[in-house]
Amino acid sequence: MRLAGVGDVSLAAEPTQAPARGGAASGDFGAQLKSALADLENSAVSADATTEGLVTGEVDIHEAMVAMEKADVALRVAGTVRTKIIDAYQQLLQAGGG
Repeated sequence: MRLAGVGDVSLAAEPTQAPARGGAASGDFGAQLKSALADLENSAVSADATTEGLVTGEVDIHEAMVAMEKADVALRVAGTVRTKIIDAYQQLLQAGGG
């Protein structure tokens, strides 16, 4: 069974290469972070657009619910990643300061 509007999950789960040590790694992280934030923003904009389409009758409820759920999941993942980054930073500070 294939749901309309849901992309191929295997594409999102492709393994990535570990960045090389040195200055390039921080640049790659910054680029990946910027890309992830742009994707988060795009999912929120898409959810808003489909919600407006639902109100005007241009979009069916299924499509609107899928877009809103995708935005919700993306926001939850972003919050979890943020928490993990903060925890890792705090551990680095404790390891370096002690």
